[in-house]
Amino acid sequence: MPSAPTSPFEARRLAAVHKLRLLGTPAEERFDKITRLARHMFEVPMACLDIVGEKLAWLKSVQGFDGIEGLRKDSYCHYRVLDDGVCLVQDARTDARVFDSVLADYWVFYAGAPLHFEGERVGVLCIGDSNPRDFDEEKMSSLIDLASLAERELQLAALSEAQVALAASHEELEMKARIDVLTHLWNRGAILDIANAECAAAQIDKPMAALMLDIDHFKAINDTHGHPAGDEVLRVVASRLRSAVRKSDAVGRYGGEEFLVILPDADLVTAAHISERIRQEVASSPISFGELTIAVTCSIGYSIVQNAVQDAISSLIGRADSALYRAKSSGRNRVEVGAASYDADKIADAVGV
Repeated sequence: MPSAPTSPFEARRLAAVHKLRLLGTPAEERFDKITRLARHMFEVPMACLDIVGEKLAWLKSVQGFDGIEGLRKDSYCHYRVLDDGVCLVQDARTDARVFDSVLADYWVFYAGAPLHFEGERVGVLCIGDSNPRDFDEEKMSSLIDLASLAERELQLAALSEAQVALAASHEELEMKARIDVLTHLWNRGAILDIANAECAAAQIDKPMAALMLDIDHFKAINDTHGHPAGDEVLRVVASRLRSAVRKSDAVGRYGGEEFLVILPDADLVTAAHISERIRQEVASSPISFGELTIAVTCSIGYSIVQNAVQDAISSLIGRADSALYRAKSSGRNRVEVGAASYDADKIADAVGV
């Protein structure tokens, strides 16, 4: 692929990208809403929101294909951060700019609108198809309108300081090592690092909670429908988790079908509310995979810490895990609190669990 020109203002643009503090962070529901809307509005199989760093195009939100990041030099979005307006590739196989790109056989059609932060082009909202498409001026205008909605979200801080600090502690090319490729959540190592940081910051008046979630009968889903269907269940459950938690909460894939959610500044009642909201969201509708519809539920255990002490995280997660075990052994699709000293009945009455 021919090398795209470099902007004389690249240093200023990269400064805005780093100030944005989204490189290396997992998918967020606030951006997923926009990419889902783009996919349905333009009736395309693929949509994504990229943050364009020095070397990487970081896929902050993805619909219709797998991926976390790609080399900037191989991506179409490299062109889009150089100037305004929609970058349109109607047929990549015949477009001189991208015909020999590694993406050309997959992203045959591409349309991308730039995303601005503090006056700089920091990323791209784009849609794609594996077949050529026409894309008129009205559709370009609509894509720019959607990009403006995404830009509003860029202005809002959402992730906790612990999550932002973790992402910022790695070089661009090492960022994907902290993200679970399948679910676009934090991976086990990353979520434990975040848990330790949040625990150290927890105070009596600002406690934190941990929530352990396990997909019910997941082995049966894999055995009955196959691992591709199981992978789709994991993706959808991860998406539903993101939509059910608060913006500052951290969600990670802890094991095969097990997830760990860290809730900063959450007391027992708040943790109970969020746990029940997650349980209901996961079970809200069957998951479609091809011609299959798969009913999915989950079991949840949660616990709380107020004062950081030595091995507090292992104790906190251990209590949440014990509560998860009780939830599963008591019939599944339920929430349990993880400490005998807590008045579980009082909490349940307060939140209607």
